[in-house]
Amino acid sequence: MQYSYIIGQIIVGIIVQAPALWLAGRFIVGSDRAKFMDAVWITVLGAILNAVIGAFIGGEIAGLAQFVAYLYLVKKYYETSWGSAFIISIVAVVILIGVMFILAMVGLGIAGPGFYGAF
Repeated sequence: MQYSYIIGQIIVGIIVQAPALWLAGRFIVGSDRAKFMDAVWITVLGAILNAVIGAFIGGEIAGLAQFVAYLYLVKKYYETSWGSAFIISIVAVVILIGVMFILAMVGLGIAGPGFYGAF
């Protein structure tokens, strides 16, 4: 097992995934149950569980087990139902896609300060 990969996944997850998960949680269950540190813990424990599950189980079953484990973490930390945990996960993915799209546009020079100076 490569520990540096897991540590890298945790660090990137905290920087990228935790804010999106926190925003999605605040949107779905409210600010009283969705705390930022809960999102950080979900991200950290999710990365560790993904590594452990991936090491012992292979294939599609591992992916399904990792998904269920992630939903359980969201359900437990945000004190919500399985359905709300699923919706929070979907909204977090949509937020991440939006952020990546904006970053790609800025990176390609299609948007941002350079774009507006061209006109």
